[in-house]
Amino acid sequence: MKRKILFGSSVILLLIILTFTSPASAATFAGHDFTEEYFAVEVDLAVPDPSQPDVISDLLNAAAPIGDSNEDFDIQFYMNYMNNSGIETAFSALEKVEYDLKFGDLLSSDVKTVLEMNPTYDEALEASIFHINATAPFQQLVQHYKTPWAEDVFVTNNFMSLIAYSSSPDDQIMDSGDEIFMGYTFSAQELIDAVNTVLSNNGKTYQIGYFDYNPYFEKTATGFKFGIDYSNMFVLWQSLAIKPRGVNIFGQSVPTAAVQSETNGIIFGQDIVAASVLDFLNFEYIFETQTITGANEYVLGTVTTHYNIGETNLLVVKETSIPSEEWSFSPFLATPSYTFNIPSVLVGTPIPIAGVNIPSSVTINLPELAFYIDDDAKTRMRLANSFGLTVATATTTFGLSVSDPTYEDNLDQTTSTIDIAMGGNTFFFTEFTGKNTYKLLGLQSLFGIDPTVDRPVHILPFDPAGWIVTNVAHAYFVVEFALAYGFTKFLAEQLSPQLFTMPSKELYINWVLYFTFTEFPEWYGGEILHDPSYSAVAALSVSGASSTTAPPGGDTTGLGIPGFELISVLLAIPPLYALYRKRRR
Repeated sequence: MKRKILFGSSVILLLIILTFTSPASAATFAGHDFTEEYFAVEVDLAVPDPSQPDVISDLLNAAAPIGDSNEDFDIQFYMNYMNNSGIETAFSALEKVEYDLKFGDLLSSDVKTVLEMNPTYDEALEASIFHINATAPFQQLVQHYKTPWAEDVFVTNNFMSLIAYSSSPDDQIMDSGDEIFMGYTFSAQELIDAVNTVLSNNGKTYQIGYFDYNPYFEKTATGFKFGIDYSNMFVLWQSLAIKPRGVNIFGQSVPTAAVQSETNGIIFGQDIVAASVLDFLNFEYIFETQTITGANEYVLGTVTTHYNIGETNLLVVKETSIPSEEWSFSPFLATPSYTFNIPSVLVGTPIPIAGVNIPSSVTINLPELAFYIDDDAKTRMRLANSFGLTVATATTTFGLSVSDPTYEDNLDQTTSTIDIAMGGNTFFFTEFTGKNTYKLLGLQSLFGIDPTVDRPVHILPFDPAGWIVTNVAHAYFVVEFALAYGFTKFLAEQLSPQLFTMPSKELYINWVLYFTFTEFPEWYGGEILHDPSYSAVAALSVSGASSTTAPPGGDTTGLGIPGFELISVLLAIPPLYALYRKRRR
């Protein structure tokens, strides 16, 4: 399994690099060019030249020509672009991946090579096994601008994962003593159908709804509002060991000297131990600018992020017994399986390299699993040490040699920032102003939780230098950074012909300036509502003459500019190999 997962992630990386780094020779993209003030389109990148994609929809021009040149294979994205006072902001979100999984896509390269030597098997290798229709809430936000001293810079902020951690009333922060699980978020209609079949076979009327997506874009009086809503998202949870470290900016207890001496964080893990379904994931971005005048003159661009994480109403746990507890909907144990037939012409064909003959069908059996529905799902999560939820993000910039990020360890939650500077001048900062509470909805009748109460958020920033990341978590991080690398490079080719020197994609993970963990200590499946919104990234830009002087480092009091990039990948799904194979043909 480990080999398949790592191979699958490398294929995704290759697919993304092929998609976003193909030569961008054309002057236009999806009927638009980057001299426009703004545009927003849905495109299909499953074409020979992704710089000339099929336009599925133009959100701002209903009369624009649209079409899908290959309806059997889709890599569909929502993409928009805005240029506000010289700060160029590009957003991309995966809508769906749809294609027919071929029998040949399931075979190892050695076995497939043997069969391809006989032309009789060509049609069988191309036979459809089942139809894949899937999505992941991958979102990418990249900002390009000139600093006040007229230097090009690209800034990206990468969502790394959702993380669940055990908490207690006495210690609600994520630390090395907690049980910790990394979440891989995606949805596949075929998987939803399979789980619904298991539920029906066990007499349950509850059914997971079809996944869907809804992109939107609006020009406002003060800037732009855009985003995308997803519904019915799966999360696979992998058991991890981790030692987070960093600077406390929200008044958390200071680590002991022994903990501070642990300079390395360690992430490893192999087992997927649970799966859950989030009713929805909603993301909204507001991009605005303001001109700052005084001793220095510059433009401040702000991308404020609002997001809402839906309730968990289905939890599947890898366990062989139901804990002793009062349950509302009678949890049950099941051993799901899936059987698919082999094309008849291949049945009985010997595969010497594997020492077997091809059977008439193949059955995939999962281990015994416990299914919890609605309130039972939340109760089961609360039994497991009361889990909190963490959103992990990473921040990276290209184009300038910058100093290490500066953390302000400030107990005043209204002014805490992380600055990135060059030559003592701040040109980018993450600010947590106003992001110190959240609301937890949907649990009042079950646990007596008041949905109107503002609950404290914990923010943990840290320098990733010295981290050790292994196994599946390493593959996941590499894929996510490859997405950021590929999209940033694609935009640089469009926006900055004098492309700055970027690190190789293999080294990209080492270019992260800092991670932040936004921790919601009370969760157990409730709906998380950010109130107020999360402002994550700050940038400075000139709107005209390059003679504009740079503000001094740290001269950012009261200014918030967030940029937030969310990436969640369809990881560890072997059928994604088919995407790469189709692109090679």
